Amino acid sequence: MTFGAIFAICFAFIGKVGAFLSTIPPGPVMGGVLILLFGLIASLGIEQMVKNQVDLTVPKNLAILAVVLVSGIGGLFIPIGDFQLAGIGLAAIIGVVLNLIIPEPKKGEEPVVEVDF
Repeated sequence: MTFGAIFAICFAFIGKVGAFLSTIPPGPVMGGVLILLFGLIASLGIEQMVKNQVDLTVPKNLAILAVVLVSGIGGLFIPIGDFQLAGIGLAAIIGVVLNLIIPEPKKGEEPVVEVDF
């Protein structure tokens, strides 16, 4: 990482390199970077759930995960005047609110998730 940063600083002083880099179209590059960024954020979140042993057979946990992923990735937004709440921020707020609203399963109650093939 440090090696790449040093090269980037050195290349900043070479005009031909800057001219070459300016020919790269920003739209596709930013699209690729955003795909990588949001994929990493989602996978790190799932890694944290695995590390903390979150039980996804509990319907509450599975429903919260599904709604958060779809709202975060799916482009959901809430317009508030000139401001727009969207993306990861909105997904985080939705997750917290759903965790507070959806009741916990009763003690000793088995999860009702069955899959028959």
